[in-house]
Amino acid sequence: MVECLSAQAVMWDKRLNAAYKDALEAAQGEQREQLRAAQRLWLQYRDANCLYYGLGEGSIARINGADCVRRMTRSRALELEDGEDESESPA
Repeated sequence: MVECLSAQAVMWDKRLNAAYKDALEAAQGEQREQLRAAQRLWLQYRDANCLYYGLGEGSIARINGADCVRRMTRSRALELEDGEDESESPA
């Protein structure tokens, strides 16, 4: 399960990187710098947040950590693609 979730996370990471690149190209001046800063902080948050779940008790913790990375990366990719937070949209 962890391998499957990790493979999905890699796919979403590629999509996230493409969306980030497009958003950077579309941004102007200070907005571009703010996007860079926000993305750096978002990556730190995602990694720390998902590590928290990955360090939980039992074998399910690794699955929870991997799923966290997949979910958060998906959400951020869709947010940058669409300009809105997908966590607020229906599944």
